[in-house]
Amino acid sequence: MIRTSTFALHEHQLFNANRTQTRMQDTTIQISSGKQSQDYAGLADQSRRLVSLESSHMRSENFLKQIDMIGSRLTTMETSISQLQDIASSLKTLLVNATSGDNASDLALADNGQAMLDQFAGLLNVQEDGRYLFAGGKTDTKPVDLGSFDPTAAGYDPTDPTTANSGYYAGDDLQQSVRVDEDQTVTYGITANESGFEALGRALYLTKTANGDKTQLEQALQAVNDAIDQLPDVRSRVGADQNALDSAKTRHNDLMSYTEQSIGDIENVDVASAMTQFSADQVMLEASYSVTAKLSQISLVNFLK
Repeated sequence: MIRTSTFALHEHQLFNANRTQTRMQDTTIQISSGKQSQDYAGLADQSRRLVSLESSHMRSENFLKQIDMIGSRLTTMETSISQLQDIASSLKTLLVNATSGDNASDLALADNGQAMLDQFAGLLNVQEDGRYLFAGGKTDTKPVDLGSFDPTAAGYDPTDPTTANSGYYAGDDLQQSVRVDEDQTVTYGITANESGFEALGRALYLTKTANGDKTQLEQALQAVNDAIDQLPDVRSRVGADQNALDSAKTRHNDLMSYTEQSIGDIENVDVASAMTQFSADQVMLEASYSVTAKLSQISLVNFLK
């Protein structure tokens, strides 16, 4: 029986017991989830900082998706350029042999020239995710059309096959760009009418159509030498774009590591400490219930015994 004299103490014990029980329930959730709270409200003054960190982390994630996508395109482009360099080297070897002796007719120049020209077109018409990578802004158009390799193209002098002829090119001159950070945009890409590509394509065309004409083969050799000189610069520009992306990627990865650590510091609970707190609260709750039970039994008669 609760007496008036013990009522206040009894209520205080019940209040403490309920508060301890609530804390134990919260601690149980923390231990099972590993989190300090299941909502922002439970993080008090840390909630605003947590929202800011999560927003920063999400922005970096989105930038990294863009960077990885463009990086993949650049890798594909670099691979094509590397293989075009191999074609140029092979063509030079073929032309040196053809122009240094009288065996040009034995070298199957027309067949070899056509085969290499087909490879040339295939490498510059490479696609990724349905986009033609060497077409500038016309990503839905094949940049190289061998059927339009026209000796009468504007600017081309048919009496001087050493003049440039990019009449095969069906793309445009737009360079793509990608935003890699809040205040940084990287312009990237190479078009199939680059002078190094044009020189190689012209050398292949001259080789294919020479029909043993030594003068034309020498012109083809001059053109392929120009291509061999220029292609490393083209490839290095792709490499420079890749380096710019890699630098931005490193910054975002570093930022994400920081935000993940900071978010964890706010959100995550020390499970060992939480279990210790739970055990302490359990002892306290049992003691509180024991005191409450004894208070309910106090009477003047019992007190005087």
